[in-house]
Amino acid sequence: MKSITAFFSKLTIGKKVLLAFTPILTVIISMKAAIIGLALLIFIDLLTGIRKNLHLRNVSFNPFKKIFWKSIKSYLLRQTWQKTYEYAFGIVTIVILETLIFGGLPIDLLGKVFSLSELAILLPSAIEVWSIYENMEAVSGTNLLKVLKKFLPVNIAALFNSAKTEELDKIDKDLNRDSEVVEQEVSEDEILEP
Repeated sequence: MKSITAFFSKLTIGKKVLLAFTPILTVIISMKAAIIGLALLIFIDLLTGIRKNLHLRNVSFNPFKKIFWKSIKSYLLRQTWQKTYEYAFGIVTIVILETLIFGGLPIDLLGKVFSLSELAILLPSAIEVWSIYENMEAVSGTNLLKVLKKFLPVNIAALFNSAKTEELDKIDKDLNRDSEVVEQEVSEDEILEP
């Protein structure tokens, strides 16, 4: 017992802090593939969002033209960083909850066992995939996920069929229409200014 006390008393404050965060870091490191996947999805969503914005403004994708760079709005890029920041804090919060409070909690979902931390990454990943396909729908007019939902298992396809989902889609389209009007007004003001 003396050796354990002696061991901890000789540790520096930095080592004690690192030792306290070891369970959290272990879980985060074990999910590195999922975290990298989420980061890639956020980046693809950013690219498809830029493409959608260019399409709505009838600007061709040509990075060598000045109008291409003027069409990319910095506040939209900041929203991507804010979203990434919020996802990261949400995931870390769930990892802390699972590792330090619940001590590992297996959840059986769709015939597979997930940890709470894995679900914390799965949810934003699903949101990003949906956002990518919505951006693609704005450009092409077709949302591949909506087309492919008939091939999904019934319990997953039901998530896309609810009245609430259709209502949210309608609200989202209304918000997009309103934001397009605001963007057009802003671009008209930019044209009027000398």
